[in-house]
Amino acid sequence: MQAGQNDRQPAGTRQTAGPNPAGVAKPAIASTETAGHWTEQHTRVAVGRNVNVSGKLIFNEPVRIEGHFRGEARSTELVVIAEGGMIEGKVFAPRLLVMGELRGDVAGCERMMVGARARVIGNIDAGALTICEGAWLDGHVKMSGASEKKGE
Repeated sequence: MQAGQNDRQPAGTRQTAGPNPAGVAKPAIASTETAGHWTEQHTRVAVGRNVNVSGKLIFNEPVRIEGHFRGEARSTELVVIAEGGMIEGKVFAPRLLVMGELRGDVAGCERMMVGARARVIGNIDAGALTICEGAWLDGHVKMSGASEKKGE
């Protein structure tokens, strides 16, 4: 789904891109081309595979989480939660790519993409949200697009 579409779902709607059970909103299916582009971008590995870290991470560059992180993650550019990676906590970044699991809230995000095997449980506030087929999302979504910022 992109910001500005009229098919926004009510807060608390559970969205999946798989089969559409009764009463479950089914978002527009996105290609994985953007996800591929973001995963190919050079990122610093902040939490490596098989590593568990708690605390607050703040970066001024693109960052990748491959292990398990609990706390607050911030980047001025891009946060990537790799397949097998997990964040439990809050994420602040202009761009967020979830290929693994996110259990927490997203804020300050201009563009978020949820990959095909990703799981997201939490509240999302993003300007644009793309959900690939096969992804799983349970939480509230607030689309703070450009038209809302202008008061239209």
